[in-house]
Amino acid sequence: MSNDTSSVILITHDKDDKDDRASLWLADQGYRLQWCCPADGDPIPPLTDNVAATVIYGGKYDVGEQKAYPFLVDELRFIDNALARGTPLLGICLGGQLLAHALGEDVGPHPKQHAEYGYYDLIPTEQERTEFGDGLKVLQSHWHGWYGTPKGAVKLAESAHFPEQAFRYGTSAYGIQFHPEASRTMLNRGIGRRPAERHAMPGAFPPDRQLTDNLAYDQALGDWFHGFLASWIGTGAMRKAAE
Repeated sequence: MSNDTSSVILITHDKDDKDDRASLWLADQGYRLQWCCPADGDPIPPLTDNVAATVIYGGKYDVGEQKAYPFLVDELRFIDNALARGTPLLGICLGGQLLAHALGEDVGPHPKQHAEYGYYDLIPTEQERTEFGDGLKVLQSHWHGWYGTPKGAVKLAESAHFPEQAFRYGTSAYGIQFHPEASRTMLNRGIGRRPAERHAMPGAFPPDRQLTDNLAYDQALGDWFHGFLASWIGTGAMRKAAE
């Protein structure tokens, strides 16, 4: 049995989205990246002993669309397998919603049709202020994402309009609603793809404000995320020291 846990499975929902902070950081730390896009027909790689972790990204799909998009069922089965094996898992936006659903939560839109597009205050729970600190502004891009803390999970943070922004299940499975992985290029790409009426939903910010706020808040968010990744899965130096 190999002890070389050097591979990370990255599940994306758009083949163009491979320039995010998580994958760039992981590659820089020496992890081998196994990309797949089940939405485009790619099979999900198996969880073998050399898989150190998995990241499931966001996308335009909703958890409740499993009949229309059967690949979501495949991703839910993959999540169940990762949890059973104890493989570290990070679900971002849709990925976090899928993790919550795998743990028994129904996920839907805000009951008053609120949305979050742009930068918002992250409100950590009192016991998790050491994880997030105070005053962190996070990039949001969603109108789905209304659910409670899954049974057995620990709530980490919320926002003014959505009750679940981050949770941890076990020691190494995390679901987050916000987008610390997104660069300015990705923000521009997301704005270009998004239907204009989404920015008219209650709570959403217009594109010009999103881009202005990005200049003010992106650096701190990126620094936080790199620190989170280091503590979640470990740096290349940590891996070498453990060998």
